[in-house]
Amino acid sequence: MLRPLKMIGLMLVVFLLPSLIFADSTTNRTKALNMLYAAYEKYYMGDQEGGRKGVEAALRIDPNLACGNIVRGEIGMKDQDWPTAQKYYEKGLKLLKQPNQPLSPDPKMNVTVKEVEGDTRCFLGYVYIKQAQRANRYGNEKDEQKFLELADKSLRAGLKLSPGKEARELAEGLLKKFQ
Repeated sequence: MLRPLKMIGLMLVVFLLPSLIFADSTTNRTKALNMLYAAYEKYYMGDQEGGRKGVEAALRIDPNLACGNIVRGEIGMKDQDWPTAQKYYEKGLKLLKQPNQPLSPDPKMNVTVKEVEGDTRCFLGYVYIKQAQRANRYGNEKDEQKFLELADKSLRAGLKLSPGKEARELAEGLLKKFQ
C-alpha cells in the first residue's frame, strides 16, 4: 500500500503532467508562430534565404503547425521546388483542421479555414501539374497521369471552397487549359 505522501505525489503527476505537457506544446506553438510571422515578413520583404531559414526553424520547433507547412509549401512553389512544395502543402492540409491551428502567420489577417484550404488546394493543383510535366520529361507516363488526376481533383476541391482571387484565377485557367 502506498503511503499518503507518495499517493499525493502520484496524484499530482497523474493530474498535472498532461497540463504541463499541454502548456509546453502551447508555448512551442506560440514561439513557432511568432518565428514564422517574422520569417514570412522577411521573405516578402526580399530576404528569401532568411525567410526560408526562419520558416524551417519555426517548423523544427513545431512541425505540426499547419500554416507553417503551408507557408513552406508556398516558398517551395515560388522556388520551383515542386517535390518540396507538394510535401509541405499536403502536410499542411492534413493538419489544417486539427485543434489549435492558427490560420495565418500574420496575427492581423482574419482568414477562415475554407479560404486557407481553398488557396492551398488550388496552389497544390498547380504543383501537381508541374510534377506531371516533370514526369513527362522523364518518360514516366504512369506518374504523369497520376499527377494530372491529383491536379484535377485538387483544383476542383479548391474552387468549391473560398480561394482568393489569385488562387481562383489560377485554378480556373488551369482547368480550362487541361480539359
